[in-house]
Amino acid sequence: MFNFKLYFAKSIRDFINQREKKEGIKNIFFKKVDKNFLELSREEQLQRLIKILEEQGFKLKK
Repeated sequence: MFNFKLYFAKSIRDFINQREKKEGIKNIFFKKVDKNFLELSREEQLQRLIKILEEQGFKLKK
């Protein structure tokens, strides 16, 4: 029913490395958002995420 995989990690980098190693999936997107991200309005959050994705090379259709 549920397909959970547990990873015991000391840091986010450790988690990413374990996941890449076990699943063979390369993490292509890892960028921290601001601490006040959740305090922003939905529209401001969306604009920040779009900006981050575009910096990472993603092309978004509008």
